[in-house]
Amino acid sequence: MSSVSRWSSSSAVLLALGVVAGTAAPLVTSAPASAQVNFSDVRNHWAREFITKLAAENVIAGFPDGTFKPDAPVTRAQFAAIVRQAFNQNAVRQSRGFTDVPTNYWAAPAIQEAYESGFMAGYPGNRFLPSQEIPKAQVLISLSSGLRYSPTPPTSSDLSVYADASQIPDYAVNGVAAATEKKLVVNYPNVKYLNPTETATRGDVAAYIYQALASQGEFQPLPARAEGAQYIVGGTGSTTQTGGTNTTPTTQTGTNTTPTTQNPDLKVARDTPIDVQYVGGRKVLMPVSRGETVAVTLEVATDVKNSKNQVLIPKGSQIKGELKPVKATGGSTLGTQFDAQEVVIGGKSYPLNATSGIVTTGSAQQPTQSTSPQNVVTSAATRAVLGAILGGQINTGSITSILTGEASKTPADSANDIIYIDPATDLDLKINSDFYASSAS
Repeated sequence: MSSVSRWSSSSAVLLALGVVAGTAAPLVTSAPASAQVNFSDVRNHWAREFITKLAAENVIAGFPDGTFKPDAPVTRAQFAAIVRQAFNQNAVRQSRGFTDVPTNYWAAPAIQEAYESGFMAGYPGNRFLPSQEIPKAQVLISLSSGLRYSPTPPTSSDLSVYADASQIPDYAVNGVAAATEKKLVVNYPNVKYLNPTETATRGDVAAYIYQALASQGEFQPLPARAEGAQYIVGGTGSTTQTGGTNTTPTTQTGTNTTPTTQNPDLKVARDTPIDVQYVGGRKVLMPVSRGETVAVTLEVATDVKNSKNQVLIPKGSQIKGELKPVKATGGSTLGTQFDAQEVVIGGKSYPLNATSGIVTTGSAQQPTQSTSPQNVVTSAATRAVLGAILGGQINTGSITSILTGEASKTPADSANDIIYIDPATDLDLKINSDFYASSAS
């Protein structure tokens, strides 16, 4: 008989829904006495309640830097590790292994168990494609299959709640319908749009897993007043009821951001680049201590257009985010990375999930005695080093800093601890998940 495992602080296994920078394996460690639940990057995130409640029960964990990275994608191997930790289902078949999963692969045991318990299957040619990012529809049919959920005919009554039901692949129709009936589906930002072929994020998977455990009686359903409840298809906080035919699309809002509707005509696709510069186009040098986290405002240097050549993020829009240290598995700092959090378009703020590459040395030259203080924008943690490098010419009163907030480490004690960044060449961004502008932008 199948059963779902229970967790306690003494016996839980923590599972991070993703990877630690510099490694391909998810973070899986023994549970600490007190689980971390206050991740720095989920405080205003739509999936906060799902993530924090799972973390409080020692089901999931974040990264060493205190983040959860809720908008990062999930691969098939990572999802196999997730279901292995979250559920304890009996085997329904025997695995003979996959040609692209070596026995010493970090997720090989999880992939075997996910296959044998019926959660996941392979591809033609006896392949598993462990590094392939997993789409939302595949996550949902995996949960329906592994938990032995079947839809009540006709499935069309379940799928009619989705405005994009025609995009659900044929192989996923029954699984998605069953997941919908069991209220496993959580759609952000618009409950009426499933986006079945879109890659599932860590936040998406956390929400699905929470709902699956709630459907098994392991967790209490989110209260209707919880922010995340409004995105549950058929939930009490959702305006769309499962199986209904007269549904009205709703506009969902993020915290302190302008409402956006998931209109395909207003979409900037994932992986679209964004050229950025310092506000006003000014040429500046940004020295950043390797270990600090600081808030930064940049400016869009070139119009960002959609597939129809429409400008959705115009030149001059401001992008707010943070420069954060990126650490290797052993804890050493590889460099710094800009993590965008919102974009301001015409005075209105929209959530934005975009990051720069990891800056290890920067293209800017180390300042010299002739460097003008007005062309050096710096944070508190780097001023001491710059003062030494420039022979005392840097003076905090003459520098207009764009890096607000206190640094997360003490001032560096050598020039080697400073990364000199030219925003125009080092911090160009790539959108990590589809961005939707509103018709009013």
